[in-house]
Amino acid sequence: MPSPFRKFGHSVKSLFRGHSRDRRPDSDHPNPVNVTATPSSAPPSTAAGRLPPVVVVPPTQSMGNLPENRKPIDSSSHRSLSKRPSFEAASSEAQPQPVDTPATDIALIDSRPQRVPESSYPAQLPPALLPHKDTLSPSPIPTPVAANTNFFPGAQNVSVSEMNINNSVVHSKSLFEYLNPHIAHGAAHDSDERWNAPACHEETRVAIREDIVSWIKHGEGDAEPKSMMWLSGPAGCGKSAIAGSVAETCKEEGLLAATFFFSSFSGSADRSSKRGLIATLAYHMSQVEALHHYKSHLHAAVDRQPNIFRKNLKEQAKCLILEPFRKVYGDQESRVGWPKVVIIDGLDEVVAAQRHVPMELQSPGTSEDDQVEILQVLLTLSKDPFFPFHIFIASRPERNITDFFSADAPGAAVNLFLDSKYQPDADIRRFLESKFAGVRRRAGILSRVWPGDNILDRLLEMSSGQFIVAVTIMRWVESGLPQRQLDEVVNLVNVGSKNPFATLDALYCHILERAPNPDNDPRLVVKWILSINSAVYSTSPNVMFWRGFLEDEEGELNYRLGPITSLISVPPPQNTSSLVTIYHKSLTDFLSSPTRCGDLYVGDTAHTSFVSERVFVVLKSQLSSLFIFLPNIVR
Repeated sequence: MPSPFRKFGHSVKSLFRGHSRDRRPDSDHPNPVNVTATPSSAPPSTAAGRLPPVVVVPPTQSMGNLPENRKPIDSSSHRSLSKRPSFEAASSEAQPQPVDTPATDIALIDSRPQRVPESSYPAQLPPALLPHKDTLSPSPIPTPVAANTNFFPGAQNVSVSEMNINNSVVHSKSLFEYLNPHIAHGAAHDSDERWNAPACHEETRVAIREDIVSWIKHGEGDAEPKSMMWLSGPAGCGKSAIAGSVAETCKEEGLLAATFFFSSFSGSADRSSKRGLIATLAYHMSQVEALHHYKSHLHAAVDRQPNIFRKNLKEQAKCLILEPFRKVYGDQESRVGWPKVVIIDGLDEVVAAQRHVPMELQSPGTSEDDQVEILQVLLTLSKDPFFPFHIFIASRPERNITDFFSADAPGAAVNLFLDSKYQPDADIRRFLESKFAGVRRRAGILSRVWPGDNILDRLLEMSSGQFIVAVTIMRWVESGLPQRQLDEVVNLVNVGSKNPFATLDALYCHILERAPNPDNDPRLVVKWILSINSAVYSTSPNVMFWRGFLEDEEGELNYRLGPITSLISVPPPQNTSSLVTIYHKSLTDFLSSPTRCGDLYVGDTAHTSFVSERVFVVLKSQLSSLFIFLPNIVR
């Protein structure tokens, strides 16, 4: 019996001969056969290396009995597998038959016009799909496979030229959508809430600003490098103006990573809370172009832990800042082009967060507790080797903040105090001269000597080294007819509802209300301040005297005046010889005006009565001591 392979070979030869007789199909046939030319060097191919599909002719029709318009095209030029032409059939309705059926004739059809070199067949293809040579047939043929075998079932005319796999992470939310509800937008140094915030005149505070910027740029080269700096000073001395000006300078030079300007009496409520601090800093950092790798890791961190904003500040700082930077450093990223500083201003204005739990289940937190928590987190950041920035903090020298830097974190920060070292009077005078020159131009005042040296000296005295007083005065002068407004300030006794010091008074009230007055005397601290002020111009007694004169219990002076040390300097308990100093003359001016200080006002009669009572208490105490020791003395 003839071999089926020989029968198969004769059928293929007849196919090629038919193609040489008639290279064009019958144009009248309803289902014409399309011929696609193939370069002689291109082997037959299909998608992803699949061999040409096989159309099986039913046994009832042999190759020789096919109608003229159904006969396959023959090519006498076929020499080898690499030179065999390909064909594309317009109709594939024939049903496949088993390959080993002797009566079956096979026509080869290529369903792809695109060719793949023979060398590109995947090495892992099963043997049934690889090209195969049959030594019994005149020419190599592929091993037949079942019709419609395809790596893309149901697809037609599929061409795969290149495959790209994208491993990018798809986040459920954008980074801004995650952070936005927790960002204190008004706390940025350049926010719309701070459009009229105080800023240093270009010719003022030059020395202190240069010191700060130099530390930001070159602090690593110090003999004892420190990654934190604390700028402190009395209320109204210009700390926020300095911080804002330094932030703007750093932004222009590409040094600024993030800012947060706290405020408890202006702007939005979230500027006085600790809750938005870490999210705001992280968002600011993510907006720096040089930190784009940090941004992607931050996004992934929030995506993994979207409830992080309900954690404490330490956990937030770890998740949103430290861990993303650790991953960036793991990629050996260079710090070239990175910013260098995070700026925090007004830390003393943080107000205790409200906790929505029953009071019996919580210990009431204070504003001081929140401020110390922020300092502890900032200290942790500054000590972490993966945190790449300096931290600049500006605040009043409140007792809890001073204690933190001196006791809890000694030597952790460079301390700068705004005192006479930086010549505030000279800076304030330059500021006033510059502002009055602008007023003269806008108001059309031709006299170049107005307001005169005597008036400038008076305003300088009223300012008492505090920029806030000078700034407030100039705002008042510019708000109306300049000459008349200035006269009201210089001759200020009681201006009624027209108060040029409204901003300053609000600040003083805010600070004095923090003093722990006893319930039976809500103005006790004001009486103490007035008593100390009245003695300044006489004997100037030291702190030991005032402890003996004002205290009912030992340590009471430091306890009651501690929260307002931005207005009055109180020596520590172990110091017995230093003076108690009131920083601002404007404070006593404020306290002497019932219109300005409102409920805090203590009149002359009330103050005299208080002093008389204290004299009686001291005398009684001294006499009691005398009577205790008198019997021993008489003996």
